[in-house]
Amino acid sequence: MKLIEKDFVVGGSKCGTFYAYTDVEPELEITPDTPSITRVLPAPYFYEKRLFFHLIKRIEPGQKSDFPHGGYEVRDEGGALRSFDLDQVIIHPQVIKHKKTLDKMARRAEKEQKKRERQWKKAARDAAKPKNKTGKRGRPALDPAIKAAREAEMIARSQRSGGKRGRPKSTEVKEVSALKPSGGRRGRPALTPEARAAKAQAKAIVRARSGGKRGRPKRS
Repeated sequence: MKLIEKDFVVGGSKCGTFYAYTDVEPELEITPDTPSITRVLPAPYFYEKRLFFHLIKRIEPGQKSDFPHGGYEVRDEGGALRSFDLDQVIIHPQVIKHKKTLDKMARRAEKEQKKRERQWKKAARDAAKPKNKTGKRGRPALDPAIKAAREAEMIARSQRSGGKRGRPKSTEVKEVSALKPSGGRRGRPALTPEARAAKAQAKAIVRARSGGKRGRPKRS
């Protein structure tokens, strides 16, 4: 037996979810022979150990206009009548001592109890924390002596800077290298006659070795 959540749809729109059962063991299923006073367990109250619900009657599909798909009417311990779908009610495991389901319920109840205890402890810690009695938010006000010292320091800085912000302008004289006139020409300067002669000589030597041919020589 498994507890699942199903979509609650009204007019084609999803309005939430509700709990239901699936894969219910045969011994937990309600049959036409189940007595109407039998203790039952609706899915929404699966983990509630202190509540008691008793079967009133089973409504077959199409029997009532209010339950087109059928359902169950049960009564709680206060006498109030409640209605559930056919897949939302089973025989209470306690009635037949169904150990597997009872163990599952006990484990879940233990987890819920631990969760409540954690919440109580957190609430107690929050209540013990000192509260801001002034009702003011943010950083507390400065001590008057510290505030006066800061204001005096700001006035002194303002007098030194003359009311100007940022780094003061440098008074040092920087040496600027003079640019050589290019004569309006751009790019690399022309080679000297000596350099041109050396370059032509090196080119002639290379040509003499290769016989005037370019590229790598053929292997013989």
